[in-house]
Amino acid sequence: MKKHLLLFLVISIIVGTIYNANSQNLKDNKHYNANWSSLRKHNTPEWFDGLKFGIYCHWGPQTVERLPGNENITRLEAIEKWKGEKFDAKEWVDLFEAAGAQFGGPVAWHGSGVVNWDSKLTDWNSVKKGPKVDIYGSLAKELRKRGMPVISSFHTGDFWSRMWGQLSWKNKTNLDPNKDNSVYATSNNGRISEAIFDAWFDRITEAIDKYKPDMIWFDTGFGGTVPAELRGHASNGRLLPEGNNELRSAPEKYQQKMISHFFNKGIEWNKGVEVIYKTHDIPTGIGVRDIEDGNLIGLQYDPWMSDVNMQRHFEWKTTWFYNPVNKVKSAGTLIDMLVDMTSKNGRMLLNVPPLANGTFPEETKKELYAMGAWLKINGEAIYNTIPWVFFGEGPTEVTNPGHHGQGKNHGELIPKYTAEDIRFTQNGKNLYAICMDWPGDQIVVRTLGSNGKLYPNDIKSITLLGSNAKLNWKQTEKGLIVKFPTEKPCDFAYVLKIERI
Repeated sequence: MKKHLLLFLVISIIVGTIYNANSQNLKDNKHYNANWSSLRKHNTPEWFDGLKFGIYCHWGPQTVERLPGNENITRLEAIEKWKGEKFDAKEWVDLFEAAGAQFGGPVAWHGSGVVNWDSKLTDWNSVKKGPKVDIYGSLAKELRKRGMPVISSFHTGDFWSRMWGQLSWKNKTNLDPNKDNSVYATSNNGRISEAIFDAWFDRITEAIDKYKPDMIWFDTGFGGTVPAELRGHASNGRLLPEGNNELRSAPEKYQQKMISHFFNKGIEWNKGVEVIYKTHDIPTGIGVRDIEDGNLIGLQYDPWMSDVNMQRHFEWKTTWFYNPVNKVKSAGTLIDMLVDMTSKNGRMLLNVPPLANGTFPEETKKELYAMGAWLKINGEAIYNTIPWVFFGEGPTEVTNPGHHGQGKNHGELIPKYTAEDIRFTQNGKNLYAICMDWPGDQIVVRTLGSNGKLYPNDIKSITLLGSNAKLNWKQTEKGLIVKFPTEKPCDFAYVLKIERI
């Protein structure tokens, strides 16, 4: 018996020594290699968990194309007409803050070939073209003044199909936008030339090195999710028999090289960084997935994000850029979406598209100010919270999950929540029950009955955020019964703050 015990102790010491040695090696050798196994060792930074609401802005020559009389102009003509004469980074970030956003940033690059920063690699940048200003740099500087993490997004889906025919390159390739450069689309054994991918990599890493973003959000052109979604297969990580097997995406070696560059820069900068990408664009566990203009059903095990368009999709051309045809979503709708996503371990990145001159429409600002007013009262139930073991109760749930699920049918598929619908979040001892509509005289929260997760006497106090009224409540087997005051404390969802012992 003693021999067995001695052997066990020796094995334990050996295993512990190996584990500690490996841990020390990882600590001493802080470096990511350009392969998925190495990149999967990356951990989501702790600060990311508390971020629930951010704002970014699609702004570029596409905005000009939607102006009356410009419907038939070319992209090159639109670039020349894009002046942005009233752009002011301070006013943009002022609006972000007024809306209650915790983080923000620019769309750094969106398909047209014009990058929205002061680039040394190409003359096709927002300092030499369009508004003649460093959009990315000025916004990053202003955000950091307010202590707001910077997210930068790269949407290069059009890049693959248009760039060789429209814009010139100053590194690796030198294309004339007035000539047919379509050979670059097929010169790599029938696929896109590596010269194009080299130029893509060099531009994005230039932006990374120059502005040190905290988060990068890769949209179309990075992994090819959208074509797969539109074809109706390969969207869940499985290629079905029907349909073709085409996938237009950046090659894996470029994805790996890009992400490892960013992660290693984070180590150099001594800060945590995060990559956000569309579902299954890269292997799981390396970054955070995004659901484009959509939502998910049920509580999620891993943190996720949805980039939500503030405009409803009545017309799809240049959808994410300002288009007066696409009406603005109301603050109430956006708050409901934010609450539901937060309760499911998600967060919202709201696209707020400016006008061509760089200012924001009055109807947009009105709804953002209303969001900010709600968050000023109820933000503690959103910011820095984590999900509870139940995300909610009630009859209403997302019926069209996944990419673009909330954008279809002019946004009419966004759930319309009732007074029976409740969503939960928590922070420390505080549990928040968010009533999605005003319940009237009282509410019965069935999840919080005395035979459920909360035992009798677990509740110390209950208050209604924004209200000074003393609430009468009692916990029964059927649920937590709370009498509401006669006066509403805000205009949208209503938050019960439940302090536990």
